[in-house]
Amino acid sequence: MRKKIYYPLLTLTLLAFPFRAWAYPSSSQNGHSDEITPSVGPIPTHTVDCIFDAEFLWWYSSMTDFSYAIKGETIGTGSPNVNTSVWAPKEKQEFNWEWDPGLRVGLGVVTNHDGWDVYSEWTYFYNSLSTSSSVPPFNDSNLGPFTSVPVGIEAFTSAWFLTPNGNYFSGIQSKYALLFNQIDLQLGRNYWISRFLSLRPFVGVRGYWGRLHFSVHGNRPLRADSTFFETGSTYKQKSWAVGILTGLNTAWHFTSDWSLFGHVAVALPYGKYWIRRKSFEFQIDQNDAVVGNISVTTRDTITQTQPFIDLTLGIRWETTFNECCRLLFDIGWENHCLVDFNQLFRGTEPTISQADYPSTNGNLTLSGITARGRIEF
Repeated sequence: MRKKIYYPLLTLTLLAFPFRAWAYPSSSQNGHSDEITPSVGPIPTHTVDCIFDAEFLWWYSSMTDFSYAIKGETIGTGSPNVNTSVWAPKEKQEFNWEWDPGLRVGLGVVTNHDGWDVYSEWTYFYNSLSTSSSVPPFNDSNLGPFTSVPVGIEAFTSAWFLTPNGNYFSGIQSKYALLFNQIDLQLGRNYWISRFLSLRPFVGVRGYWGRLHFSVHGNRPLRADSTFFETGSTYKQKSWAVGILTGLNTAWHFTSDWSLFGHVAVALPYGKYWIRRKSFEFQIDQNDAVVGNISVTTRDTITQTQPFIDLTLGIRWETTFNECCRLLFDIGWENHCLVDFNQLFRGTEPTISQADYPSTNGNLTLSGITARGRIEF
């Protein structure tokens, strides 16, 4: 009978022990002097600190799988009986990505609740560029397979047009513009893990909204055996998303004032994309007669997760004045990757009625130099 009572009591005691230990935290958990990971803030004489950040960004944006045209030339087919040629691609036309300024502003509060902090920041960046390419005018409208066009004739084609890769041009122009806004709200704790190394893990919410503008325009002049042809496509992509954010900030201190810092973060906002393309084709023959005049608008709407990957590395100087305020200045390199941000669609077949238009699914990268000043008081 005693054994039947003893074993249940022993089991209940073992199960209750972890809850007992959790209910009565150690002195280090209560913030006493034997604390294992002392917090960096607030300043010892303060109960609460306020933080203000101002940052200057010198960034560029780039997109993967985003060539605006293909340059090629006619080559011989090698037929022993007939002198024929075929147009073959030889070079993708890519953007030369350019730098533009941006800004970031942050506000936060550091509490004496184990050094927890609440921090919010807004990032703004606008980047735009344009480019153009040309080759000598050619006399034939059709440079397709098995023609009698001379070898070595250069021309452009593009999958972004209403007739994807179906016509040939002597001149092509493209423009690109990106407007990007981002707001982060974080809950974190900055603490010392050793004498010269501090960590700040954080969780929170990220929201962003942006606009992508992209256009391609192609033309060829009127020639003896070539019609005047002009075509263009203008794309607009609007998007927004909100979702979870987490990351880790690190500071590797060489002295009390100087440190090397590195940050990593990931976010998975969920939101919506609106994509619109306006395309046109205009063609005149050798008799100045209009033989083609088409204008089409195509739309797409997508709802999906927009993954973010953030990396930062830089150098920092900081100091505290008379236990009343803390100043911080740092400069670093940031890299932000938005996976599959580019959802613009382009054609797969050189005809209007048969072409499919899958999304490009290109990654957007925002990279560059960041200089920050902070005051904590």
